[in-house]
Amino acid sequence: MRSPLLRALLLLVPLAIAASGCSSNNETVTTPTPTVPVLVTQTFAGDIIAGGVNYHVLTAQKGDVTTTMTGIGLDPTVTIGMSIGVYSLVSCTIVLDNPSATIGTQLKGTATAANSLCVKVYDAGTVTGTNTLSYELTVAHY
Repeated sequence: MRSPLLRALLLLVPLAIAASGCSSNNETVTTPTPTVPVLVTQTFAGDIIAGGVNYHVLTAQKGDVTTTMTGIGLDPTVTIGMSIGVYSLVSCTIVLDNPSATIGTQLKGTATAANSLCVKVYDAGTVTGTNTLSYELTVAHY
């Protein structure tokens, strides 16, 4: 006959082994915090000669893009051409265009993915002779 102590040990050993396989799961599950897009405003300026064209390149994330003509020469009634498009290493593929932009004119679109964009500013026939026309514009994007 087995002693009561031996019987107790024989019962406790399998219980101890079984209990050691269990653990409390105190791990904290963290959910990634979504990144909030940050609105960026870039300012570009330059001068246009008769028949001239200037390009400005920027990188935008997915989201709204707004180009605003903020200054054109000294005469607020003068118009100038303004476009925005997708930039590749060899060209600017125009998506939105306004050939008669004045101060305050906006081009609004949406970048469907992160991409290089280009802004084209050009003489649409309002710059004559050897005159130059200065301009300033902003591009707000994510």
